[in-house]
Amino acid sequence: MPFELVVLGANGTFPGPDRAATGFLLRSGGKEVWMDCGTGTFSNLQKHIDYFDLSAVMLSHLHLDHVLDIYALYYALKYSIRSGGPTGIDVYAPAGAEKHLGQLLSTQGENDFTGYLIFNPIDESSEVEVGSLSFKFARTLHPIEAYAMRITAEGRTLVYTADSGATDSLVDFAKGADVLLAEASMHEHKSGSEEVHMTAREAGRLAAQAGAGRLILTHVAPGLDPQVSLTQASNEFEGEVLLATECGVIQI
Repeated sequence: MPFELVVLGANGTFPGPDRAATGFLLRSGGKEVWMDCGTGTFSNLQKHIDYFDLSAVMLSHLHLDHVLDIYALYYALKYSIRSGGPTGIDVYAPAGAEKHLGQLLSTQGENDFTGYLIFNPIDESSEVEVGSLSFKFARTLHPIEAYAMRITAEGRTLVYTADSGATDSLVDFAKGADVLLAEASMHEHKSGSEEVHMTAREAGRLAAQAGAGRLILTHVAPGLDPQVSLTQASNEFEGEVLLATECGVIQI
């Protein structure tokens, strides 16, 4: 199987009509990795794979628009008529994720994900191998602990910025990526947003400075004209610029 990125959702902050929040499926060498679990992405995941076949889950950070469907996965694994007991699917996330997310489970008399999901902490020193998929991580500029991901498989490299303001360290982390999947949350900054998210122009500039092969814009806020986002990014980056399209499949 070639190295593929399947867009499960690309809306920033919250889902829209027929548009899920942020989430992606990575596929290579028979392995299936769900990267960020925004609202609505679990439904789209099932259009492409059987969730029992998931190899791992990667969470860039714990903001709600990136994690809420982890609960849908847990319920499906545990309560499906096909459930045979704890599945032990690995979840890689910032430290403390299981305790943080498990608080909601206490309302139904549970304290954790009871072996169905096994949480593993990540930081900037982490290196994770899931079959042929190799993951490295870099801390981003965001109000909470968040990580960009550099994923290599089949001799190709995808860099996902997750949520981040524009930084020189992100440029260094994305150097030479074949595909840069960059958040482009807005067209213009509001006061203070520089340390939270990137504009489409900044995403294009990041791709140019990093020498990326292609740029894919994601996390575009609902209500924004995506064609304006594409134009702004293209004015900064001479390579191919695409908009992450729900259920689109991109060969890395």
